[in-house]
Amino acid sequence: MENKTITPTLLLSIVATGLLSFSGVVIETAMNITFPHLMKVFGASLSSIQWLTTSYLLVLSIMMPLSAYFKQRFETKKLFVIAASFFLGGLLVDALAPNLPILIMGRVLQGVGTGISLPMMFNIILEQAPRHQQGLLIGVGNFITATAPAIGPTFGGMLVDSSLGWRSIFWVIIPVVAIALIIGVVSIQQYSEIKYIKLDITGWLNLSLLFSFLILALTQLGQQTRWVLIFGCLALIFLVLTIFWYKKVDSPIIKLSLFKNSWFSGHLIAFMLCQFEVMGLAFLLPNLVQILLGKTSFVAGLTMLPGAVLGAVLAPIGGNLLDKYGAVKPILAGISLETIGVIIFLSVFQNSSVIMLAGVYMIFTLGQGISVPNVLTSGLSKMDLKDKADGNAMFNTLQQFAGAAGTSIISIIIATDHTSRQLYGFNHGLVTLTIGLLIDLGVLVTVFAVNKVRT
Repeated sequence: MENKTITPTLLLSIVATGLLSFSGVVIETAMNITFPHLMKVFGASLSSIQWLTTSYLLVLSIMMPLSAYFKQRFETKKLFVIAASFFLGGLLVDALAPNLPILIMGRVLQGVGTGISLPMMFNIILEQAPRHQQGLLIGVGNFITATAPAIGPTFGGMLVDSSLGWRSIFWVIIPVVAIALIIGVVSIQQYSEIKYIKLDITGWLNLSLLFSFLILALTQLGQQTRWVLIFGCLALIFLVLTIFWYKKVDSPIIKLSLFKNSWFSGHLIAFMLCQFEVMGLAFLLPNLVQILLGKTSFVAGLTMLPGAVLGAVLAPIGGNLLDKYGAVKPILAGISLETIGVIIFLSVFQNSSVIMLAGVYMIFTLGQGISVPNVLTSGLSKMDLKDKADGNAMFNTLQQFAGAAGTSIISIIIATDHTSRQLYGFNHGLVTLTIGLLIDLGVLVTVFAVNKVRT
């Protein structure tokens, strides 16, 4: 009989780890707005400036597979202090950076901090919360992190255009991380026993290089085909090496056997598609506002703000719906609303206004709020507790890859249109997102049908 309860310390530990992840996403989305300005400041090309994002994603792809090992091997509170310290160090480095390489180094340090802290929040919930309330708490965690994309673009655009300048982006976040560190030190408790297990270094390196080369291939899409092919071939080589190695060892860093579970693997595919859609539209919409409507980056950020806030607020509500009514209804209803929102975008974007686009985006984020966090919760719900850390690691790792893919692929589709307003590019991008959502619905319906889940 389960005797777990939601305690104030559990809620505070979720807030602490969530704030650290929130800070990482805020800076990532805020920095995207600053790229044109930083190109002038450092006299650098766009491809060089993009390493601020690429380096961050690469470090996340390296750190995420370690989360299950970290959870078993080290105390949660110590890990959190290390993560927050890396993040604070990265913020200070970036706030004082005299040149672009140092600025990139700060982003690398922040990536280490986020890579440790992001899976930690979900592991705490899965381990310490009552099963019948995990959906609600994962929704609370997602609420904290999901407000970041709402704030980031507006926050970054406002500071860059002000007398404070781009460095203030990092100075403003430092108190947030410091508060998270204090809360975490006070509230995070050790629930499971520490095991002195050996790290599968070869397996980790293979997996890290696989995801790293995949991300590098994505960042080169539409730019240098030669490097796309080179990085793609290297990723394929390390995929083969990873599979070969994981069949050979007894205790791999990530259990690939989890993919034999159709419930888990189906939800993982659906979650990746969800993240592709969310990040793809998050790239398309502000560019549409700036290119098609001729508005500023600040206005583009404001266009997304109401919808992003709505999606964040609904995340705990969506989790509560899952706890009360099961996974099927909120997940399928949410993905359906996302699909309707993108179809409306496709129908009206050529003759739209900022207010209209903001309203339609709210339909999309309404669906996002009640579905996306629940896909993760549902995907991990039928796993043994000992396997949930590995499953969570895979969800978080592939989430980063899917998000990078959504941004890269949609940007390439838009860029194929060389006209001034890029109407056809935006049209084809929205068609791609619509097809992706329909596939997502098909995957989830199939998973529920195969596992005979009706409610």
